[in-house]
Amino acid sequence: MTWKEQLMIKLIVVVISLVTVLVFSHSAWVTADDVCPAMTREEFESWPYLPEYTIFNPFPSKGSNCTWYAHGRMMQLGYCPYALDSMRFSAYRWAEDAARDAEVVDDPLVGSIAFWDGEASFGGSLGHVGVVEKVETDGSILISDSSSSRDAYNIFTTSPGERNWPTAFIKVPEGPARSEVLVPLDTVQTTASNLNFRLEGVDKDPVLLPRGTEAQIKAHPSNGIYASQSRTTSSYHHWWYAAVEIEGDLKHGWLAETYLEPTTCADVGQDVDEPENNVDTCPEEDHENSNNGNDNGSNQKEPEEDDNTEEEESVNETGPVLGDVTGDGKVDVRDVTLVMQYILGLVSLTQEQAGTADYNDDGMVDIRDAVLIMQYALGLND
Repeated sequence: MTWKEQLMIKLIVVVISLVTVLVFSHSAWVTADDVCPAMTREEFESWPYLPEYTIFNPFPSKGSNCTWYAHGRMMQLGYCPYALDSMRFSAYRWAEDAARDAEVVDDPLVGSIAFWDGEASFGGSLGHVGVVEKVETDGSILISDSSSSRDAYNIFTTSPGERNWPTAFIKVPEGPARSEVLVPLDTVQTTASNLNFRLEGVDKDPVLLPRGTEAQIKAHPSNGIYASQSRTTSSYHHWWYAAVEIEGDLKHGWLAETYLEPTTCADVGQDVDEPENNVDTCPEEDHENSNNGNDNGSNQKEPEEDDNTEEEESVNETGPVLGDVTGDGKVDVRDVTLVMQYILGLVSLTQEQAGTADYNDDGMVDIRDAVLIMQYALGLND
């Protein structure tokens, strides 16, 4: 065995060891009990600022309503909004209305909807819904819910045979992952006329923005969330929290990613064709790609890219070092660690970091890039 082969074996062992350490050091992401941790009181207090419970939630009486809570909590946990939108009325109808790959089952599952029909002794004639946060080994389950007759936020445990044991459970398919195409402090512009800017808060009327309006993306826990706009089941987008100056005042709210583009791609005010609606049915079920008029989507072609060849060459000449993902001016094991964390879904990378991490320039960041960066750090490649 040559010395190069021996080094390659050591390299592979290092990468495997690194993956193992990363996985076990972040076991909270993968252990069964922690897949769906119950919400904390602090998180509950932040609900007025989260779109899952406000502007993108179709239910009234926000703050003390079981259907409002269950819909919002399931959205927050990443389950398919298109499937959740099949259950938009009184709780006692949810099992009957469940569609779009939502399935009624007898056994509780973490992240499923707990359902009580109108005949159950718990929940009343209108029925009741909550969210299964945890399934214990003894068969008992932890449920979170909201109620107009109790507190706006409750957590309780129940076991089979007890009066508050659910009638059934509704399994909802997972939704699309959060978008990562933008990052905080990115400056974007709108590409649609009269685009809805959905202001932060509960049921606030949107502000219509003209085409070419500049906005700055701000840090927010809901960035990249996939959801429908309120009162529609046909227009779905990834949403970004942004700041927009309107008549001298700085306003905060959400903009649909479908109608945004970085300002570096086109000058503000440039005439840009409006993109198509972004509709995703989550599983594989198709539905009509319609538009309700509020977000002004169309079936026109995508805008043509500008010729920025000279600008790109200038950026490449003075840009960051390939493989220096941490941006500390050198390529070492810390860069490999950051790439592996990204591959495992534990961290996000900025656009610049993703560019330096794509070592083999194949348009994606994966284990091959991690190996190449490690080889470079060990002096095995140029």
